[in-house]
Amino acid sequence: MIQLKPVDETTFEAVIGLSVAEKDERRLASNLYSLAQAWLYREKDDLEPLAILTGDQVVGFLLLMKQQEEESYLIWRLMIDQVYQNRGYGKEALKWVIQRAMNDPTCKRLVTSYVVGNHKMRGILEGLGFQSTGLVTNEIVMTLEL
Repeated sequence: MIQLKPVDETTFEAVIGLSVAEKDERRLASNLYSLAQAWLYREKDDLEPLAILTGDQVVGFLLLMKQQEEESYLIWRLMIDQVYQNRGYGKEALKWVIQRAMNDPTCKRLVTSYVVGNHKMRGILEGLGFQSTGLVTNEIVMTLEL
């Protein structure tokens, strides 16, 4: 069982210390960069940097943006540390976001994307009901209508 909580002084170091396998580095911005973006856009956008934990162990990171005008949530970043991959934590984090969005009457859809070639992420998203809505640069955009 996982939990998601805002990145704070108790999880910050662990979140920036998370890593993916070298072959996956090109597919994802660093968590430090994502946290810097969350800080930079804090007044303009509704960004929420979240640590993914199992027990007291930080295993991943999720950057969620609430897009008021589009009535959607954007899953801007999702990563699970290479040591904790293939245990279902990413899928559970996505289910957590789906549940949260379903409980928010202002949210009509979820949007995310993955880098072309990341077949594992495509399979997870399709398994949760997301559908491809197009290609933007080197990423496939996926949407889940609620």
